[in-house]
Amino acid sequence: MINLIKKLFLFALALSLYAQQGNDRVALAGAQGSAINADSESVLTSEPVLTDEEKLCKEVAEDLMDIYDNWSPERDYRILFPRIRDFTENFYKEYPDFNLKIIEKDRLGQELNDYERRSLVAFKGTRNDKIFEEVSRFITTKDFYWGYIEDSLSAAIDEAADKIKNYTYSRKDILLAEHEDFVDALLVQLRKLDMQLDSIKNISDEKILDDLLADEYYNNEMLDIEFEIDSAKTRNEAKNIIEKLYNERDIRIIAYIKNKKKEIIENKRLEKIAAKDYWVEEKRQTVFDLYELEKARLSDIVYGFTSPMEEERDILSFDISPEFIKRLHENDPAVSDEFKLQIKHKFYGGLVGAFGSAVIFDEIPVFRTFRTNVLIGTFLFMILFFYIFLKVKKNRESLFIRKIPGLDAIDDAVGRATEMGKPIVYDSGIGYYTQIDTIASMLILRSVAKKVAEFKAEIYVPTCDPIVMQISEEMVASGFLDAGFPEDHKKDNIFYLAADQFAFAAGIAGILSRKKPATAFHFGYYAAESLLISEAGFAAGAIQVAGTTAVAQIPFFITACDYTLIGEELYAAAAYISRDPQIMTNLKLSDFAKVVIGFLFILGTIVLTINSEWTFLQDLLFTR
Repeated sequence: MINLIKKLFLFALALSLYAQQGNDRVALAGAQGSAINADSESVLTSEPVLTDEEKLCKEVAEDLMDIYDNWSPERDYRILFPRIRDFTENFYKEYPDFNLKIIEKDRLGQELNDYERRSLVAFKGTRNDKIFEEVSRFITTKDFYWGYIEDSLSAAIDEAADKIKNYTYSRKDILLAEHEDFVDALLVQLRKLDMQLDSIKNISDEKILDDLLADEYYNNEMLDIEFEIDSAKTRNEAKNIIEKLYNERDIRIIAYIKNKKKEIIENKRLEKIAAKDYWVEEKRQTVFDLYELEKARLSDIVYGFTSPMEEERDILSFDISPEFIKRLHENDPAVSDEFKLQIKHKFYGGLVGAFGSAVIFDEIPVFRTFRTNVLIGTFLFMILFFYIFLKVKKNRESLFIRKIPGLDAIDDAVGRATEMGKPIVYDSGIGYYTQIDTIASMLILRSVAKKVAEFKAEIYVPTCDPIVMQISEEMVASGFLDAGFPEDHKKDNIFYLAADQFAFAAGIAGILSRKKPATAFHFGYYAAESLLISEAGFAAGAIQVAGTTAVAQIPFFITACDYTLIGEELYAAAAYISRDPQIMTNLKLSDFAKVVIGFLFILGTIVLTINSEWTFLQDLLFTR
């Protein structure tokens, strides 16, 4: 009995202690809840905490708004408002019955009479071409039109922009480090794509079949099969249809699996190529590129702070509404204040644009380090040029140039014309004077003209471009002068024929047919007219030498002409004939360039074969 009483007492004591602890927990929870509510209210009422970067951007946004607030439209208003009023009054003098209902009818697509149409066109011209243009060209920088902005205002904009630029430049090391981490992360993703591509090549047919069952096109095919089976009238007919479709379906499934595998692998391969190109592009980013991206990012933050400030000031887009023009005509006194406000709206748009340009585009590096490779390459090229030029000048007669049979035949062809007492026809194709084929042809023409002068023959040069005609005149005159017979040059023999491709071909064919020349030279750029010209020369019985880099036309020249210069033999022709040091230097430089490019190609192939991530050779040659 005593033991039972003790147990009951201890149990009651335990209950009282638990109840006390429960009350304490409730009180503590209540206190914590009150504290949380208080903190929540303080969070809701307090402003968000800004980073140093955001504080700077907010300060710049406030600077822009200070410029806007302190700018007065009074001067611009005094100049512009009388002009705007004159435009309006002139319009209403010509169309006194114009009203806004005409604009509404046009907007609704209703038919307008003749007066309404004419007045509406005139109104749009007054509003868009006169009033808008007048305000736009006046409120601008002093670099455009005759409008102006004070230097103090430009200085204030530059000062706001400098805060962003100086902050950007101070973060150079951070930007470079972040960019390096970003490029490394891209490389990791690229390697993951490599692994995914390898795993996809071994994808199982079961995985493809899963996609097959979810394919809507395949399910529609199966539905068509069921309809075909249902259309069978007898059991045997249905059986035959099922067997036939089963075989066809089996083929379709196998083909689908193959195509699906190919499609997945190709998509992943293209994704890998795109990722590789992006990685290489990002790897080549210079500090100037990072500066530009950073300034653009900070400008966006600045504009984020200006947006609520614009709402506070009710800044809208500049607009001269039809109602405004009507009220201006009616001398509404409120129009003056509204026009001043519109001028400020227009000014704000220019202010934001000027600030953006000052931040991003006005900073031009004095020395663009990312073009150092071009500078070094230019110096090396010039050194090589002068070295080869001096070497060629000393040994031009003994310098080796591969024999070109067509050029060796030029002397015989010109001599034949002299013996037969017939002229020579020389044309340079349909290329303009800027095309390399035409330039090469002009150099050859000078050498041919020199030989013509020496042999006392006659040459005709029809052209398809007035400028090419002038150049041809100079080349022929220079050739006759080099030969020592300038008085034999007949200027009228170099003439403009036609600019049209086939008209030019028909003209040359006519000359060849009438003059019956002993020799015809065709050097330059040609298209479909090449066969027409060369066939006409063949029919006239002329010895023909042709040359072009247009691959599609070379077979026609080979067929119809006696000798043909293929491809870059055209470029070597002038050096081969004249042995001029400068022209031979160009020829030898091109040979050196081929060797260097070939070496770099082999080296690059070896490097990328060993490791596709070694792009330093590409980076060395890359420029922008």
